[in-house]
Amino acid sequence: MALFCLTASCLSATTACAEEAAAIAGKHDWLFYRYEWANSADLAATNSSLDLIKSFSQTLHENGITLVVAMVPLKARIYQEHLPEQHKLNPYMAGNYQRMAQVLSAAGVKVIDLNSSFLQSSKNRPEKNLYFRLDSHWTPAGALLAAETVASSLEADAGMKARLRQIPAEKYSMRWSDQAVATVSRDLVQQLPKGGPTYAPEYVLDAEITKAASGGNLLGDAAAPMISLVGSSYSKPWTRFPEFLKFTLQKDVLAIAVGADQGSWVGMESYLRDDAFQNTPPKFLIWEMPERDMRAPPAFLYREARYRSDNQEWLQRVTAMVQTQCRASAASVKLSGAQDAHGAQFSKTSAPDYVSLQFSQAADTQDYLQVSIASKTAQSLTLEAMKGEISARKWTIAINADGSPHTLKIALPANAKTYTGLKIWPGETQGFSISDARLCRLPATTGR
Repeated sequence: MALFCLTASCLSATTACAEEAAAIAGKHDWLFYRYEWANSADLAATNSSLDLIKSFSQTLHENGITLVVAMVPLKARIYQEHLPEQHKLNPYMAGNYQRMAQVLSAAGVKVIDLNSSFLQSSKNRPEKNLYFRLDSHWTPAGALLAAETVASSLEADAGMKARLRQIPAEKYSMRWSDQAVATVSRDLVQQLPKGGPTYAPEYVLDAEITKAASGGNLLGDAAAPMISLVGSSYSKPWTRFPEFLKFTLQKDVLAIAVGADQGSWVGMESYLRDDAFQNTPPKFLIWEMPERDMRAPPAFLYREARYRSDNQEWLQRVTAMVQTQCRASAASVKLSGAQDAHGAQFSKTSAPDYVSLQFSQAADTQDYLQVSIASKTAQSLTLEAMKGEISARKWTIAINADGSPHTLKIALPANAKTYTGLKIWPGETQGFSISDARLCRLPATTGR
């Protein structure tokens, strides 16, 4: 299981990093994750994350997609009675979930209040652990409660309920195990200092979700709208959360989970770039992210460099990827050296080879490139934005190396006002082709 364990020893960019164990030993054989602790010094970074989510939600809405945010609440808040005396909850941690939910809700973002449902359940049914004692993740019982809260919250919202009714229903059943089984979910045990205490196996009940055979749906052969779940390790298959969502919603759900080394922002961007989104955009996009991630926006200093990004450039990239139609830019695109008016094809390219795309007039960051690219072996492209003969910016993007054409929507970097062209470097590869390149314009209403 991937942990939110970044390259530095602490999560907060505002505190000095120290070599401390990630796990904190609490009372009654409970372990907690040190990186859940935050304070008011994290407020600015957290607000940056909230601003990005608000703008992203607006862009999705403009393109017919409803964003649903489900923040996983802090284990330390839900089970604070098990915290050691030297690591109590501070006022900032105690109220930050509700503060963030209110900020997002006030901006029209649909937020699932997992914090309230988890606090209530832990009080009413203390014998049913929602998190593993020895692991940072939720138990099957916690994952089911989260899925139930998502479903009930959407059903309680008249607008959301009406949109859900447009999605074909499926039939899922659930069966719990007769006996508790030992779990290997012990990521916090592995994060204890050397020579720390040992812990006996933890036993929990597990569940199995089964889909009934279907002879069709109420809409006949029409393509069904999709619900997508993009999440962290809390949405990995072993947690059961994706399957529980299918059961509680009684609808199919496409689930994508990304480990903490990449983070929620990279995970969302990867999904939006993929054919799964580009070919079949969902009607509902559920974004599960741990509450502790909110103080680590894309530009978070202690994230591994290859997964770190300027906050506004992240928003620019996902804004371009979400667009469902290409609004023509005033500038057109010409492929230098292309075999025909539509594209260029190469049986083999070497490292120095590149394709040059020239703009008929200067393009700015409200423009983005939409292009179809196929490659049999290359898994990434190097892009170089140009201002005349001067290189303004180089960066790399991932591509699918299956040889089939895939649509890419590429935002122009924000570090210059205008660009005159773009170079694409496929590197050493075979069967590379590029076609249907055009500049598109973002709508003026797009929130940036």
